[in-house]
Amino acid sequence: MANWYKVPMRSKMSEGDYRAGLNALNIVFGAVLGFVLVGGEDLPIFDFVALLTISAFIVMLIQSIALSEYTLFSVAMTALVIYMLPEVAEDWFSLTRVPKLQPALATWAVMATLLEMSPRDRTNDTSTTTPE
Repeated sequence: MANWYKVPMRSKMSEGDYRAGLNALNIVFGAVLGFVLVGGEDLPIFDFVALLTISAFIVMLIQSIALSEYTLFSVAMTALVIYMLPEVAEDWFSLTRVPKLQPALATWAVMATLLEMSPRDRTNDTSTTTPE
């Protein structure tokens, strides 16, 4: 708290800034996803559960962008699954189209990727240090 009045003079974000960014993305897009899924409230129970399951799987993939050590693979898999969402939901499960679900998930994934690729100070990151 000693630097509360200072302006940071570095271009890299701290670990705390990174965590704040992840939390913000998760809160905002979690709320957006809830709002978007209201479009599926009249679905039969099986269809609604299928839509929730597909959405939860994609959200887990989005989370893996930041948490996996295989970032590029996570980004590629997430992009592929989001791209395939309409075909999987409509053709495989015959679900009613929820038109704003795919763009909401895609925007979340892009924002998570941008945050992950942003320069940050990893001096406090214990995963990059080697034991002596």
